[in-house]
Amino acid sequence: MLQAAGPFFPRRTIYNYGGYYSPSVFYGNRWYGGGYYGGGYYGGWNDGSSLIRAQGQAQVDRSKAMVNYEDARSKYIDNQKKVAETYIARQKAQRESIQLQSQINEERAKQRQAALDRQAEKNRKMRESGLSPYLNASASQDKATLTASQFNPATGKINWPESLMGEEYKASREKIQELFSLRNSTGVTSTLSQQISDEAQVMKNILRGQIRNMLPNDYLSARGFIEGLANMGKTTA
Repeated sequence: MLQAAGPFFPRRTIYNYGGYYSPSVFYGNRWYGGGYYGGGYYGGWNDGSSLIRAQGQAQVDRSKAMVNYEDARSKYIDNQKKVAETYIARQKAQRESIQLQSQINEERAKQRQAALDRQAEKNRKMRESGLSPYLNASASQDKATLTASQFNPATGKINWPESLMGEEYKASREKIQELFSLRNSTGVTSTLSQQISDEAQVMKNILRGQIRNMLPNDYLSARGFIEGLANMGKTTA
């Protein structure tokens, strides 16, 4: 409590109240009352409200983030599940396809073997009766040629028939293909033609050793293919 000094404040007392008003001064006559002045309000209340709002907003943001995270996680799990299911389905389909193809190949092999057995029995009976099932087996096919599906003259690529795809023909197949590829790049020469003819003869000799294990039509077709290659080796591409 302070006593006001000067002519304008006779017997007046100035009171300074602490607390939430700062500075706060009360002035006036002790008998007649007076007034007060509040210099400013404590800002703590406003700061508290802002903090509460910020905390609430942060909680909302965290909730949204968790929702987004769970949504993304759920989608990721679903995608991974679909990928796994697709992979399993493809593997199953592939196994079934391989199994089916194996069964088809096995059935074809059985049918072919049965046909060979029947033909072998038929040939045996014909030989016993004095007839030959290969009346044309020794006939030459000097004019035989190959079709475009069997031999591509532009590239020299040979499409071998199944009857000549055995392992026993592999070396001759590779040698003849190499000679035709060389012929395609250099042109026809007497040396290349002779080499092709010689290797074709090697293949024919191997084929002749298989004659009793083949159907007549298969044998004649294979021999005609070999002789066609030998003849193609003599012509221009």
